[in-house]
Amino acid sequence: MKSVWAGALVLGSLLVSCGGGGGGGVSSTSSIPVYFTDDMSVYPSILVKVYEVNLCSDNSCQQKVNLFTSQQGLQTNLAKLNGVLQYITTANIPQGTYNRLEVVMDKNLTITDSNNVAHQAVFTPMNEKPNKPNTVQCDTQRCYIRFNGIVQPFSMGKLVIDFVLKEFEVNTNTNPWQVYEVKMKPLTPQETAGKTIEIHLMVQSTSTQNNNFTGTWMGKTYTVNLTQTTACEINDVSYPASQCLNYIQPNMCVEVKVQEDPATATSLTAVKIETEDPNECIK
Repeated sequence: MKSVWAGALVLGSLLVSCGGGGGGGVSSTSSIPVYFTDDMSVYPSILVKVYEVNLCSDNSCQQKVNLFTSQQGLQTNLAKLNGVLQYITTANIPQGTYNRLEVVMDKNLTITDSNNVAHQAVFTPMNEKPNKPNTVQCDTQRCYIRFNGIVQPFSMGKLVIDFVLKEFEVNTNTNPWQVYEVKMKPLTPQETAGKTIEIHLMVQSTSTQNNNFTGTWMGKTYTVNLTQTTACEINDVSYPASQCLNYIQPNMCVEVKVQEDPATATSLTAVKIETEDPNECIK
Protein backbone atom coordinates (compact mmCIF):
# COMPACT_ATOMS: atom_id res chain seq x y z
CA MET A 1 0.00 0.00 0.00
CA LYS A 2 2.96 2.27 0.47
CA SER A 3 5.39 3.01 -2.28
CA VAL A 4 8.04 5.52 -3.19
CA TRP A 5 7.68 7.08 -6.63
CA ALA A 6 10.26 6.01 -9.18
CA GLY A 7 13.39 8.05 -8.82
CA ALA A 8 12.48 9.48 -5.41
CA LEU A 9 15.27 9.48 -2.86
CA VAL A 10 14.63 8.11 0.59
CA LEU A 11 15.11 10.63 3.42
CA GLY A 12 15.14 9.13 6.91
CA SER A 13 11.83 8.21 8.48
CA LEU A 14 9.90 10.87 6.58
CA LEU A 15 9.72 8.61 3.52
CA VAL A 16 8.04 5.23 3.72
CA SER A 17 8.70 2.50 1.19
CA CYS A 18 7.76 -1.16 0.93
CA GLY A 19 11.29 -1.92 2.10
CA GLY A 20 10.80 -0.02 5.33
CA GLY A 21 12.76 3.16 4.50
CA GLY A 22 16.51 3.53 4.37
CA GLY A 23 18.95 5.85 6.04
CA GLY A 24 21.74 7.87 4.57
CA GLY A 25 19.77 9.07 1.55
CA VAL A 26 20.33 12.39 -0.19
CA SER A 27 17.64 14.99 0.33
CA SER A 28 15.35 15.66 -2.63
CA THR A 29 12.65 18.28 -2.14
CA SER A 30 10.09 20.08 -4.26
CA SER A 31 8.49 23.50 -3.81
CA ILE A 32 4.76 22.83 -3.69
CA PRO A 33 2.11 25.59 -3.48
CA VAL A 34 -0.78 24.99 -1.06
CA TYR A 35 -4.35 26.18 -1.61
CA PHE A 36 -7.66 25.97 0.27
CA THR A 37 -10.95 25.38 -1.53
CA ASP A 38 -14.48 24.13 -0.95
CA ASP A 39 -17.58 23.01 -2.79
CA MET A 40 -21.01 24.37 -1.82
CA SER A 41 -21.91 25.11 1.80
CA VAL A 42 -25.46 25.24 3.16
CA TYR A 43 -24.32 28.16 5.34
CA PRO A 44 -23.37 31.61 3.98
CA SER A 45 -20.40 31.90 6.34
CA ILE A 46 -18.20 29.46 8.28
CA LEU A 47 -15.31 31.22 10.00
CA VAL A 48 -12.45 29.05 11.24
CA LYS A 49 -8.90 29.68 12.43
CA VAL A 50 -6.17 27.53 10.90
CA TYR A 51 -2.96 27.06 12.87
CA GLU A 52 -1.11 24.40 10.89
CA VAL A 53 -1.13 22.29 7.74
CA ASN A 54 1.02 19.15 7.91
CA LEU A 55 1.82 16.06 5.89
CA CYS A 56 2.50 12.89 7.89
CA SER A 57 4.31 9.71 6.94
CA ASP A 58 3.03 7.66 9.89
CA ASN A 59 -0.47 6.70 11.00
CA SER A 60 -0.37 8.70 14.25
CA CYS A 61 1.01 11.87 12.62
CA GLN A 62 4.08 11.98 14.84
CA GLN A 63 6.45 12.40 11.89
CA LYS A 64 5.33 15.59 10.19
CA VAL A 65 6.38 17.90 7.40
CA ASN A 66 4.97 21.31 8.27
CA LEU A 67 3.59 23.22 5.29
CA PHE A 68 2.00 26.19 7.06
CA THR A 69 2.09 27.62 10.59
CA SER A 70 0.26 30.58 12.13
CA GLN A 71 0.79 31.29 15.82
CA GLN A 72 -2.40 33.33 16.23
CA GLY A 73 -4.42 31.40 13.65
CA LEU A 74 -5.29 32.42 10.10
CA GLN A 75 -8.99 33.29 9.93
CA THR A 76 -10.63 31.74 6.86
CA ASN A 77 -14.23 31.88 5.67
CA LEU A 78 -14.56 28.38 4.22
CA ALA A 79 -18.02 29.07 2.83
CA LYS A 80 -16.59 31.66 0.41
CA LEU A 81 -14.25 29.19 -1.27
CA ASN A 82 -16.76 27.55 -3.61
CA GLY A 83 -15.08 27.37 -7.01
CA VAL A 84 -12.03 29.20 -5.66
CA LEU A 85 -8.44 28.23 -4.91
CA GLN A 86 -7.16 30.46 -2.10
CA TYR A 87 -3.38 30.57 -2.22
CA ILE A 88 -1.92 29.94 1.24
CA THR A 89 1.81 29.29 0.91
CA THR A 90 4.56 27.47 -0.96
CA ALA A 91 6.32 24.77 1.03
CA ASN A 92 9.41 22.63 0.48
CA ILE A 93 8.35 18.99 0.70
CA PRO A 94 10.74 16.02 0.62
CA GLN A 95 9.83 13.59 -2.14
CA GLY A 96 8.07 10.56 -0.71
CA THR A 97 4.80 8.91 0.17
CA TYR A 98 2.60 10.57 2.76
CA ASN A 99 -0.43 8.83 4.19
CA ARG A 100 -1.94 11.58 6.32
CA LEU A 101 -2.98 15.17 5.68
CA GLU A 102 -3.50 17.14 8.89
CA VAL A 103 -5.10 20.56 9.33
CA VAL A 104 -4.95 22.00 12.86
CA MET A 105 -7.83 24.38 13.60
CA ASP A 106 -9.22 26.24 16.56
CA LYS A 107 -11.80 24.12 18.35
CA ASN A 108 -14.23 27.03 18.16
CA LEU A 109 -15.72 28.38 14.95
CA THR A 110 -18.54 30.72 13.93
CA ILE A 111 -21.37 29.64 11.62
CA THR A 112 -23.82 32.14 10.12
CA ASP A 113 -27.26 30.78 9.25
CA SER A 114 -29.54 31.68 6.33
CA ASN A 115 -31.11 34.48 8.42
CA ASN A 116 -27.68 36.10 8.79
CA VAL A 117 -27.49 35.19 12.49
CA ALA A 118 -24.02 34.17 13.71
CA HIS A 119 -23.76 31.13 16.01
CA GLN A 120 -20.80 29.95 18.05
CA ALA A 121 -19.92 26.34 17.32
CA VAL A 122 -17.31 23.72 18.24
CA PHE A 123 -15.69 20.82 16.43
CA THR A 124 -16.25 17.53 18.24
CA PRO A 125 -13.97 14.45 18.17
CA MET A 126 -14.75 11.98 15.39
CA ASN A 127 -13.42 8.52 14.66
CA GLU A 128 -12.83 7.20 11.16
CA LYS A 129 -15.99 5.82 9.56
CA PRO A 130 -16.52 3.60 6.48
CA ASN A 131 -16.24 5.61 3.23
CA LYS A 132 -15.39 8.73 5.26
CA PRO A 133 -11.62 8.64 5.80
CA ASN A 134 -11.44 11.50 8.28
CA THR A 135 -10.76 11.74 11.99
CA VAL A 136 -11.00 14.68 14.40
CA GLN A 137 -9.02 14.76 17.63
CA CYS A 138 -9.38 17.74 19.97
CA ASP A 139 -7.76 19.13 23.08
CA THR A 140 -9.09 22.09 25.06
CA GLN A 141 -8.24 24.64 22.34
CA ARG A 142 -7.40 22.96 19.03
CA CYS A 143 -8.68 20.19 16.82
CA TYR A 144 -6.55 17.99 14.56
CA ILE A 145 -8.54 17.15 11.43
CA ARG A 146 -6.91 14.39 9.41
CA PHE A 147 -7.45 12.82 6.03
CA ASN A 148 -6.28 9.23 6.24
CA GLY A 149 -5.05 8.07 2.84
CA ILE A 150 -2.19 8.51 0.43
CA VAL A 151 -1.52 12.19 -0.36
CA GLN A 152 0.39 12.89 -3.58
CA PRO A 153 1.25 16.60 -3.78
CA PHE A 154 3.80 15.89 -6.52
CA SER A 155 1.35 14.43 -9.03
CA MET A 156 0.22 17.89 -10.20
CA GLY A 157 2.80 20.14 -8.57
CA LYS A 158 0.36 21.59 -6.04
CA LEU A 159 -1.61 20.57 -2.96
CA VAL A 160 -5.26 21.66 -2.95
CA ILE A 161 -7.15 21.03 0.30
CA ASP A 162 -10.92 20.76 -0.07
CA PHE A 163 -13.01 21.13 3.10
CA VAL A 164 -16.17 19.64 1.48
CA LEU A 165 -18.52 21.77 3.58
CA LYS A 166 -21.65 20.23 2.09
CA GLU A 167 -20.78 17.08 4.05
CA PHE A 168 -20.28 18.87 7.36
CA GLU A 169 -23.05 17.87 9.77
CA VAL A 170 -24.04 20.30 12.51
CA ASN A 171 -26.19 19.82 15.60
CA THR A 172 -28.06 23.13 15.85
CA ASN A 173 -30.00 22.08 18.97
CA THR A 174 -27.04 22.63 21.28
CA ASN A 175 -25.37 25.78 22.57
CA PRO A 176 -22.80 26.13 21.15
CA TRP A 177 -23.64 24.29 17.93
CA GLN A 178 -21.65 21.08 17.45
CA VAL A 179 -19.94 20.09 14.21
CA TYR A 180 -19.96 16.32 14.56
CA GLU A 181 -19.23 15.20 10.99
CA VAL A 182 -16.33 16.61 8.96
CA LYS A 183 -14.89 15.86 5.57
CA MET A 184 -11.59 17.23 4.32
CA LYS A 185 -9.51 15.82 1.47
CA PRO A 186 -6.80 16.64 -1.10
CA LEU A 187 -8.07 17.15 -4.65
CA THR A 188 -6.96 15.45 -7.85
CA PRO A 189 -5.87 17.52 -10.89
CA GLN A 190 -9.24 16.94 -12.55
CA GLU A 191 -11.09 18.29 -9.50
CA THR A 192 -9.21 21.60 -9.57
CA ALA A 193 -10.04 22.45 -13.18
CA GLY A 194 -11.92 25.68 -13.79
CA LYS A 195 -11.43 27.17 -10.31
CA THR A 196 -10.55 30.84 -9.84
CA ILE A 197 -7.36 31.68 -7.93
CA GLU A 198 -7.39 34.29 -5.18
CA ILE A 199 -5.02 35.73 -2.60
CA HIS A 200 -5.58 37.86 0.50
CA LEU A 201 -3.28 40.86 0.72
CA MET A 202 -2.55 43.55 3.29
CA VAL A 203 -2.35 46.76 1.24
CA GLN A 204 0.96 48.64 1.45
CA SER A 205 0.62 51.45 -1.10
CA THR A 206 -1.46 52.61 -4.07
CA SER A 207 -0.57 54.31 -7.35
CA THR A 208 -3.33 56.00 -9.35
CA GLN A 209 -0.74 56.89 -11.99
CA ASN A 210 0.10 53.23 -12.61
CA ASN A 211 -3.41 52.02 -11.77
CA ASN A 212 -2.13 49.46 -9.27
CA PHE A 213 -1.41 48.81 -5.62
CA THR A 214 1.07 46.72 -3.66
CA GLY A 215 0.22 44.26 -0.91
CA THR A 216 1.91 41.56 1.14
CA TRP A 217 1.18 37.97 2.00
CA MET A 218 3.47 35.48 3.75
CA GLY A 219 6.37 37.95 3.61
CA LYS A 220 6.12 38.43 -0.16
CA THR A 221 5.14 41.68 -1.87
CA TYR A 222 2.76 41.62 -4.82
CA THR A 223 1.81 44.31 -7.34
CA VAL A 224 -1.88 44.16 -8.30
CA ASN A 225 -2.85 45.81 -11.59
CA LEU A 226 -6.41 46.92 -12.26
CA THR A 227 -8.11 46.88 -15.66
CA GLN A 228 -11.30 48.44 -16.98
CA THR A 229 -13.14 45.20 -16.23
CA THR A 230 -11.91 44.73 -12.64
CA ALA A 231 -14.87 44.39 -10.28
CA CYS A 232 -14.42 46.46 -7.14
CA GLU A 233 -16.30 46.07 -3.85
CA ILE A 234 -15.01 48.12 -0.93
CA ASN A 235 -16.80 47.74 2.41
CA ASP A 236 -19.80 46.18 0.60
CA VAL A 237 -20.10 49.10 -1.84
CA SER A 238 -19.43 48.54 -5.55
CA TYR A 239 -17.31 51.07 -7.46
CA PRO A 240 -16.26 51.40 -11.11
CA ALA A 241 -12.75 50.11 -11.77
CA SER A 242 -11.67 53.66 -12.62
CA GLN A 243 -12.52 54.79 -9.06
CA CYS A 244 -11.46 51.70 -7.13
CA LEU A 245 -8.02 52.91 -6.09
CA ASN A 246 -9.56 56.02 -4.51
CA TYR A 247 -11.07 53.79 -1.84
CA ILE A 248 -8.22 51.33 -1.27
CA GLN A 249 -6.10 52.39 1.71
CA PRO A 250 -2.84 51.12 3.30
CA ASN A 251 -3.34 48.43 5.97
CA MET A 252 -6.63 47.41 4.36
CA CYS A 253 -7.16 43.66 3.92
CA VAL A 254 -8.36 42.79 0.42
CA GLU A 255 -9.33 39.56 -1.26
CA VAL A 256 -8.09 39.61 -4.85
CA LYS A 257 -9.24 37.18 -7.53
CA VAL A 258 -6.50 37.12 -10.13
CA GLN A 259 -5.61 35.91 -13.61
CA GLU A 260 -2.13 34.72 -12.62
CA ASP A 261 -1.10 32.23 -9.94
CA PRO A 262 0.42 33.99 -6.87
CA ALA A 263 2.55 30.90 -6.31
CA THR A 264 4.62 31.77 -9.38
CA ALA A 265 3.94 35.47 -10.12
CA THR A 266 4.25 38.65 -8.06
CA SER A 267 2.68 40.91 -10.71
CA LEU A 268 -1.02 40.11 -10.73
CA THR A 269 -4.02 41.25 -12.77
CA ALA A 270 -7.14 41.69 -10.65
CA VAL A 271 -10.42 40.18 -11.78
CA LYS A 272 -12.18 41.25 -8.59
CA ILE A 273 -11.16 43.16 -5.45
CA GLU A 274 -13.13 42.91 -2.22
CA THR A 275 -12.33 44.09 1.30
CA GLU A 276 -12.16 41.49 4.06
CA ASP A 277 -11.73 41.21 7.82
CA PRO A 278 -8.10 42.17 8.70
CA ASN A 279 -7.73 38.80 10.47
CA GLU A 280 -7.90 37.09 7.07
CA CYS A 281 -4.67 38.83 6.06
CA ILE A 282 -2.73 38.10 9.23
CA LYS A 283 -0.59 34.97 9.23
